[in-house]
Amino acid sequence: MSSPLPAPTEAVGVLAVSTPVGTLHVDALSDTVLRVRLVRDGGTLSDRLSYAIDPEARWDGPSEWVVREGDWTEAETAALQIRVEAESGAFVVTDRHSGHVLVETGRLVAEGVGHSVRLHSADRLFGLGDKAFRLDRRGHAVTLWNTDAFKYQRGTDPLYKSVPFVLKQGAETNVGLFYDNTFRSRFDLGAWMDDWLHYESAGGDLDLYILHAPTALGVVESYARLTGRTPMLPKWALGYHQCRYSYMDEADIRGVAEGFRSRDIPCDALYFDIHYMDGYRVFTWDRERFPDPPALIGDLASDGFRSVVIVDPGVKADDPDYDVYQRGQDIDAYVTYPDGGEVHGEVWPGRCAFPDFTAPHVRDWWGALHGGLVRDGVAGFWNDMNEPALFSVAHVEGSMNAEEGVGTIPLDARHAMEGAGGTHAEAHNVYGMQMQRATYDGLRELAPTRRPFTITRASYAGAQRFGTSWTGDNTATWDHLTLAVQTCLSLGVSGMTFTGTDVGGFVGTPSGELLARWTQVGALTPLFRNHSAVDTPRQEPWLFGEEVERVCKEAIELRYRLLPVLYTALWQAAAHGTPMLRPLPLVHPDDATIRGTSPLGFYVGDHLLAHPVLVEGQTEREVYLPEADGGWFDLHTSEWHAGRQTLWTDTPLDRIPLYVRAGAVLPLAPVRPHTGVPVERLTLHVFPAVGRTTSWLFEDEGDGYGDTWVGRLDLSDDGETLGVTCAATGRHEPEWVAWEVVIHGLAGAPALVSVDGAEVEATWDGAARFTVPVGASFEIQRG
Repeated sequence: MSSPLPAPTEAVGVLAVSTPVGTLHVDALSDTVLRVRLVRDGGTLSDRLSYAIDPEARWDGPSEWVVREGDWTEAETAALQIRVEAESGAFVVTDRHSGHVLVETGRLVAEGVGHSVRLHSADRLFGLGDKAFRLDRRGHAVTLWNTDAFKYQRGTDPLYKSVPFVLKQGAETNVGLFYDNTFRSRFDLGAWMDDWLHYESAGGDLDLYILHAPTALGVVESYARLTGRTPMLPKWALGYHQCRYSYMDEADIRGVAEGFRSRDIPCDALYFDIHYMDGYRVFTWDRERFPDPPALIGDLASDGFRSVVIVDPGVKADDPDYDVYQRGQDIDAYVTYPDGGEVHGEVWPGRCAFPDFTAPHVRDWWGALHGGLVRDGVAGFWNDMNEPALFSVAHVEGSMNAEEGVGTIPLDARHAMEGAGGTHAEAHNVYGMQMQRATYDGLRELAPTRRPFTITRASYAGAQRFGTSWTGDNTATWDHLTLAVQTCLSLGVSGMTFTGTDVGGFVGTPSGELLARWTQVGALTPLFRNHSAVDTPRQEPWLFGEEVERVCKEAIELRYRLLPVLYTALWQAAAHGTPMLRPLPLVHPDDATIRGTSPLGFYVGDHLLAHPVLVEGQTEREVYLPEADGGWFDLHTSEWHAGRQTLWTDTPLDRIPLYVRAGAVLPLAPVRPHTGVPVERLTLHVFPAVGRTTSWLFEDEGDGYGDTWVGRLDLSDDGETLGVTCAATGRHEPEWVAWEVVIHGLAGAPALVSVDGAEVEATWDGAARFTVPVGASFEIQRG
């Protein structure tokens, strides 16, 4: 017979229940967010710092907290009930308002770190970062262990990022499960037993956050509040970026810049890969290839190009004259073996040491090292190889062969872990994240009036606080184009909304058609960067013939027209945690067609629906339009379509199927060479729908931390009179001098157009067109 368990202990928002395998601690951060931790007998609640949780987030606890004891111990907030069975440690979390079960767990495991959650037939599982599977992870088993997965394919696992967050979307429920544990972990998402999610980790503790909201997007926003939101980035980050491993010298990169400007193809950023460095030593320049970096970068900047350079974590350790390594030694900056010797491994420069980014003084030192490059005019920093990746075969110049066999730092290597001490087994998955953090914080110190632009390949939950990411060394195949969409959507669900892929594929050679279609997809993703490997043909848009150049140029021009939509979506992500790209299942959870066919359409912001072409030779395709009050308008033709239907549309090479939800006010900008060119007039495209709809428009200086302007555009339409009112907040004065208004979907020319109560003239060419002052309200009477 088992001995009786102690009675539960509780305070406001806190509950502790003794079980046969330890004490289960429940903390209510709010009415809708619970934290559940297991402390083994003889242990104490860990005060170990979490790298994932946003230290700036503030939680007020529950507005209600009621505890009842019995066979099951119950605790209630205003929104949730949790029932814990002391004999097993199993618990059930229920939505108090609907009575629906959100989480039902299995019994706690006696040893190690493991947990199980029951799955129902309708449950779909999203998140977990950059997994090379379909968007719904149900039925797969995945590992979280940051890995340099060179030329990965569908099903390759693990990849570069570890985000132990699962969004469980049921028929009538939405709940997030975040297991905050940096050790190597595994999620079985119904692969072994189709009605259970199993989680296990190689170390650490069971530390689970349960997040509830009425909608799936609400859960994602709650998770972003917990782990931090993407910061506002400089507006040029949303422009088109051109990269290559590598542009070999000054003449090469000047030629690329001239290629864009002479062809009137917009571009905002050019990248310097590892060949800009002296023998691949970080924070140096090869003065033979690039004799005067400040002059070069200054010339590029005067023509509207920002310069972004790569910085890897490996510090060359076999050069006694390399002062970066020596200074790192002086402050004990490097990861060590248990006996105190530095961990060395082969990367691009040869034998390297690796900074311990889990030590605050090392992050400060690393951040300050960017000072020289910032003074040279470098605008952004790209962190690569930061899983971290170590070669097991020698690098051969001009070849990617070393990437065929990579390892990492030994698991018993020592890290500071913010003073708590630990091994690489614990630090591995946060290594890249903390490198990006060091870069981001360093740039905030070095250039406090500018927003940092950083990109990382490897990361952990919460890394979105420090900038952007991309999906790693992909391949020039059509399946990878599909993976590009799936992975960007998944990373958005996982909190990392500002991401993109190597357009065209990093490995291999795309056809002209594939490059064109990938450029169209890239025009819709937050990070829009073309990149290719050293041993592949170059991928500038003009190298694939006149037709492909034209199609790529038009896609890039579309990107610049969409900048007001994308910049507003970035503001929504920074302010609320809403993904910039929104998967259809999260927006339309009750749609049976979406549940049954899983179409890879997605929203860009609030109102723009994209169904890009992902199949070779596809000159027409099916497009599913979900339910929408008032239907949908084709962005290209203004043709109206009802919602909740599948239709066939022509998709010649220069067409991206794009649809605007009726009721939207969609702001578009003129095409310009780069984001530094002022915009005098925006065009507000109005798509009528009977009823009321709200659209948003955000603007600021495009960099820095000054005032903002937020416009709320409310459309009301009773079938006879259509009006749009603008309520603006903020002290920033937009650079626009006027708005051009285009009203689509009218049967004929309007009988009357008024702006702020005064009648104005409008032209008619199948749409009504007129000009209004910025911030004005306007109204039309149908004829």
